[in-house]
Formats: sequence, structure tokens, C-alpha cells
Amino acid sequence: MARYINRKCPRCRDYFGLALNQAPDSQGEHPISGYCAVCGYQLKGWRLILGRNQAPAVRYARTRKVFR
Repeated sequence: MARYINRKCPRCRDYFGLALNQAPDSQGEHPISGYCAVCGYQLKGWRLILGRNQAPAVRYARTRKVFR
């Protein structure tokens, strides 16, 4: 089933409709189509790529400062 997402148009900042043709639950490539009704900006041939790889964990540590 298709999923519809609304965003702001990158060109005119008005309503921009995106349609994902398949549910993005599974992995792989999913085609995306988008169109702005005001300025005519379109996304053609774009794909959403989902995979198993996750971003590495970022760790923050406190370091001692030495003043001389």
C-alpha cells in the first residue's frame, strides 16, 4: 500500500506531496515520487534505500583538563 507524506517544497516552500509506492518496512530500494502543485517541482527517479547497516554508536566522554 502506498504511503503519502507532506513536506515543504524545496523551491517555493509551499505544500509538496511525496508518495512512497511501497511500505518502507522491508529492506532494499523503494521508488519515491513527488510533485509541487504551485511551482511544478518534481522528483523523478528518486529511491529510498534501506539496509541493515546502522550508524556507529557515538560515545561522549569527559576528559580532564590540566592547567599549568
